[in-house]
Amino acid sequence: MTQDNKRSAFTTVFLLAFFFQVIFVFADTRDTPSKAAVEFARMYYQLDSAMATRLCDELALDEESNVVASYIQSTTKQANERGYDVSYMKNSLFNVKTHTLKMNSTSAEIRITGDMKKGINPLFAYVGKLFFLGKTTPLDQTVNVIKEGGKWKVCEGFFSVSES
Repeated sequence: MTQDNKRSAFTTVFLLAFFFQVIFVFADTRDTPSKAAVEFARMYYQLDSAMATRLCDELALDEESNVVASYIQSTTKQANERGYDVSYMKNSLFNVKTHTLKMNSTSAEIRITGDMKKGINPLFAYVGKLFFLGKTTPLDQTVNVIKEGGKWKVCEGFFSVSES
């Protein structure tokens, strides 16, 4: 009888854990202004051209001045002038926190704070953090995000309309 009670308790705990895991997975897939801002910041500091997917249409669809390509080209030029490859300019983010300053149904102002380390190779930044190697730079950025096409997108804070 005690064996059945143990099995029953184990099964109940397992099913509860599974149920909560499913809930957490669905909660994580929900698009939020903070999630958009952090995703964009990670791609921005990693010089990932996919950041255009999280950029508002006003900036992303401007064919005259492609801000993403201009930013990556400018950063590549800076790296070359210093005698480095563009990968030297990449940074990885750690301890990222967000705080919503203002929000309504179509726009939000998000403050992102955290730490950055050089991320020539993604593994380098993690090893540097683990062994306290390399310079840590603080990140404190305010970003404006808007909802376009059902997705939150960054519109100001990294690139602004006036820069383009």
